[in-house]
Amino acid sequence: MSIPASCLESAYGQIETDRPAYRPLDSVTVRITGRDPADALAYVRVCDPDQAVYGEWQVPLVDNRAELTFTAGGKLGAHYLYLLWPGETRNRGKWSRYTNFEVDAQTGLDVPGADLDWIYDFCRARMRLGRRDYHTPTGRFVGYISGDTWHFDGVWLRDWIYQLPAYRFWEREMTCGLERFLERQREDGMILDGIERSGHTWRVGLESDVEYILVLGIYATWQATGDDAWLRAALDKAEKALAYVQSAPIHWDAARQLVKRQHSCDTWDYDIDGATDKGEGRHVIATCDQSGYYRAFVLMGQMHAALGSPEAAQAWQERAAGYQARANALLWDGVKYQHHVHIDPIEHAGFDERAQLAMGNTWAMTRGLADGAQARSIIDEYQRRWAATGDAYPWWSLQPGYPDQLNYWKDAYRLQGAYANGGLMPWVGGELCRAAFQNGREAFGAALLRGFGEHLRSTGGAHVWYYPDGQPGFRTTNEVNYTGWGMAEWVNALFEGLAGVEDAASLYRSVRVSPRWAALGVQQAAVCVRYAVSEGYFAYRCAGQPGGLSIQFTSSGQQAAFHVLLPAGCRPQSVRLDGQAIEWREVAVDGSAYADFNCPLRGVQQVVIE
Repeated sequence: MSIPASCLESAYGQIETDRPAYRPLDSVTVRITGRDPADALAYVRVCDPDQAVYGEWQVPLVDNRAELTFTAGGKLGAHYLYLLWPGETRNRGKWSRYTNFEVDAQTGLDVPGADLDWIYDFCRARMRLGRRDYHTPTGRFVGYISGDTWHFDGVWLRDWIYQLPAYRFWEREMTCGLERFLERQREDGMILDGIERSGHTWRVGLESDVEYILVLGIYATWQATGDDAWLRAALDKAEKALAYVQSAPIHWDAARQLVKRQHSCDTWDYDIDGATDKGEGRHVIATCDQSGYYRAFVLMGQMHAALGSPEAAQAWQERAAGYQARANALLWDGVKYQHHVHIDPIEHAGFDERAQLAMGNTWAMTRGLADGAQARSIIDEYQRRWAATGDAYPWWSLQPGYPDQLNYWKDAYRLQGAYANGGLMPWVGGELCRAAFQNGREAFGAALLRGFGEHLRSTGGAHVWYYPDGQPGFRTTNEVNYTGWGMAEWVNALFEGLAGVEDAASLYRSVRVSPRWAALGVQQAAVCVRYAVSEGYFAYRCAGQPGGLSIQFTSSGQQAAFHVLLPAGCRPQSVRLDGQAIEWREVAVDGSAYADFNCPLRGVQQVVIE
């Protein structure tokens, strides 16, 4: 049988890649074979899954063959490579051959010499031990447990949502757990504290933070999924929850227009003298609650704006600004935020409660209640007290805790220096670390992060709390060394603080990029963050060079705002995007210098700062 030449591959040429799949910013090697020895030139075009072109080349052939190397990037999924020949008429002259390759992303770091890459993988593996997948009477519930709770087969909303900054990078079941909480919302708007496998629920009466935690969870879940329809339904529930807090007598101080709570150790769930009146007496206005509700109001505005409700968005932003002003006026003491301010008279004989450095100070910084100057004052106070105490880490729940001579508790784990009364809590350190990176104390942030890495390596994990000398504390038989809340905040410090990638909307459509590798003195770093439940991601590679640095980046998004920490002594003269000069400005954050500029995101791009 004679096979027509037009029915063989040799009539069309050949195009293939060296691998079937790549990560963003990987090099793709393309091999081209001509149709016959007379072919001297080929055209190659690469498109993303939406057929958007992000690379075109003329490729000379030698002995009927050629190779081309380019960088993969853009939207995740199946990318298209097209081979064209001069004068091609097939397929309306658009291509002769094509092939696909896949671009996929996973969250991770590659930082030669920094000894930090492993922290994310370590925390992910340990945190997944606390993952719970229940089939409750009303539906599936996927969540993450606390590291010490008696409800070891149930999920507290707080411990679960405070792990979201880490599990968003690997968890695919993002919404069903929140749906179980939302469907059990009380008619007046109150939100539950927790749900067990059996469907049993509970709420601790003195807690005033549950409703803002719900809002934080809704926002971060929407960021990862990009599901506007889900958000619209959840937002109605969030509105109702916040209305409840601002009307319930046990949670709202009408005179000061701020949230109140029963006298407790910062955000914890028990009164300092063990009273069990369910939050009906001895009220205070605590810093921890004010930062949470301020942040919740800001996020409500952002979510309304994303759903096309500008008037509602503006109303929530105005509410947030007013709330911030009232909270600062009441609680800021000139150096730090007070633990809380008493509404009802409470005496602590011989103890100056105003001197306490409460864990809620870290949230005040990371949630935006504090401005930059306030944040630096708080961070400096943490450094001062760490040097003065010699404690293992500056992760205090309270510093100092309430002294034992006040006879507030019978339980040994509530004595001074233990648990929420002065014990060291890893999540506090993680928030302090992220705040240090974001507020001009980058060297301190780097030292804290390295210290946490040493802690994980030497102890094998993270407990809920430690004594000031670093020994792990136990209060239940359910203590484990994979407490997710403690590790998640350090993962957040690693990716949003040091690596500096923050989602400003959802799916990394709009992203803030603040690489702070100069704080560690490293010359190269590769970073990728990706929501496991969606295709939202951002990736970059940063490299130092004489007098500046270069950043190659790609993303699924549309817009980036860069805020790049400059190496010591670097005073750049220009910023070029793909070879073209762009507008930029140098910004001082206390003693640190940053280069700030904006750019649209498309395909694979490179910025050179020099």
